[in-house]
Parts: sequence; structure tokens; C-alpha cells
Amino acid sequence: MDIKFRLWIEKEEKHVAGKGGVAILKAIDEEGSISGASKKLGMSYRYVWGYIKKMEEAVGKVVESEKGGSGGGRTVLTEKGKEIVRLYEFYENLVKKLGKGEFKKVTVREGEVIPRAKDGDYVLIKLD
Repeated sequence: MDIKFRLWIEKEEKHVAGKGGVAILKAIDEEGSISGASKKLGMSYRYVWGYIKKMEEAVGKVVESEKGGSGGGRTVLTEKGKEIVRLYEFYENLVKKLGKGEFKKVTVREGEVIPRAKDGDYVLIKLD
């Protein structure tokens, strides 16, 4: 059996982004434009633009357009946009590892972790 889950980010009970929203932000980051991201994801420009606007209503600017010369402009993620991607990917990875049992069970006894965990290990902690 597999464990399935849906994950999304909210701020003050307002939807910020789920899997699709994070895919949009990542595609904008990779393609450098909303139009390029739309094409890459097979979504309409209008849908992507609307999703970005809803994100921005909840958390503030997530993308910024830089005006360009003859080569055109570029759209980049703001720090807030990058933070959303990092946050989502961190928790998505964590939940996947928990679902697959890819974590080490440890006990903390008198301030010592037993058995010892290495940097990068995901651990489930039992306090004695």
C-alpha cells in the first residue's frame, strides 16, 4: 500500500499554493517568464496569471517583472516566491519520507540521542 497526501500552504486561512502553484513558481523561475511557464506546464496564460494574483493577495509579491530592451523582459521570483517553493518542497519531502518509513527512530535520554543520528538523517524522536 502507498500513503497519499495533499499538501498546501495557507496564510491566515487563505490558500497560498499547492502542488500546482509551486509548479507554476518553479516554471517561472526556469523559463524566466509567465508566458514560458504557461507553455511549459500546458496551462493558459490567464490561469497562471490569476493563480499568481491569488498568491499575491495572500502573501504579497511572489514574482517581479524586469523590463528589457530588444531581447524583452524577464520575470523572476521574489524572496517570498522562493520561500514558498522551499517551504513546500521541504514538507513534501518530509511527509514522503515519513510515509515510506525512511526515518530513524531515536530516543533522547538524559540529553543523549540513542542511537546516534547523522547530519541529514530524518528522525522520529521519543523522549524518555
